[in-house]
Amino acid sequence: MLASLIVIAMVQFLNVEKDISDIVRNLECVLGFSLVILRMVTVTYHTKDFTRLIQTIKLFWDPSICDQQTKVKLISIRRFTYQLQRLLLLAMSVLVSLAAVVSVLHNTTLTGMWTMKGHEKLYRFVMISQIIVAPFSAFFLCSLDCLYLGLCAEIVIQFRILSQCLRNLTADGKGEIKAYVTHHRLILRCVKEFLQAFSLVLLIEVVIDGPFICAELLAAFESSLGFTGPHQYERVKIKCEQIVNCKFICFSRYYQAQARHAISFAFLTLQLAFFCIPANYITNEAMAVSDAVYFSNWYSQHNPSLKVPLLLIIQNSQNEITIKAGDLVTINAGTIVT
Repeated sequence: MLASLIVIAMVQFLNVEKDISDIVRNLECVLGFSLVILRMVTVTYHTKDFTRLIQTIKLFWDPSICDQQTKVKLISIRRFTYQLQRLLLLAMSVLVSLAAVVSVLHNTTLTGMWTMKGHEKLYRFVMISQIIVAPFSAFFLCSLDCLYLGLCAEIVIQFRILSQCLRNLTADGKGEIKAYVTHHRLILRCVKEFLQAFSLVLLIEVVIDGPFICAELLAAFESSLGFTGPHQYERVKIKCEQIVNCKFICFSRYYQAQARHAISFAFLTLQLAFFCIPANYITNEAMAVSDAVYFSNWYSQHNPSLKVPLLLIIQNSQNEITIKAGDLVTINAGTIVT
């Protein structure tokens, strides 16, 4: 169904008028459903990577080993992550439900334009297919996003636990330092497996969301310029000449289209930020481990046996962890600005 909807939307570009708003609306259907298909293929191809990643996370430390203050902070991170996941699922459910209701009431498609006149059966197929596919697509996208956010939060928590333990290290912790070095290697291995699992997912997100965001922003501004010229208004007025209040209706539709593109632009930007900001936290927390070792007071105990493993941790943590999409695009807070 997804593949057929993409093909039909691409064919409809042949009949779309040279209006940026209509082109972008049809582009929404093509890019949106293409994102779902590409994610499904990627996740299916990397099933073993996701399974191995989840198995590795089971070896992580529990926050209860920290002091009470740190434990409260880590629990609050998990609670905030859980609430954010619930909010994302709720927002996606409400959005799809409203779109489906409006589609049924107004007898229109959920997304995209319909320019193939005279093909009523195909039009019904597109309507029914989009109403069926949209909830499943939204649930799949939301589930993968929530999984990504949850894994990022767990990695950040483990880095913070390790940093807290290293700050409190003393000469009596000769036996514990081996466990710290081992756990640090485990976290780094988990990050590597995390990159293997999500690298193509992130690349697909950047490649599709980048042009998508630009198109929505262009449509929001271009539509406002399009209605300022006298020829454009006369063309719309002729179409609405049978309506008494044609000027109000035309400009009402214009503002609705502009609001639609502005909301889509904001939503897509937030979706990209949903991937970039957690990745930025992982990079920062990984670097904070070396600071934790540097500011610990192990050296005051004059125990040279701690020197080598601690220097090893500093060296490993100073090798900056960079979350990249397909080894091409760096995913961090700067990516959103770019």
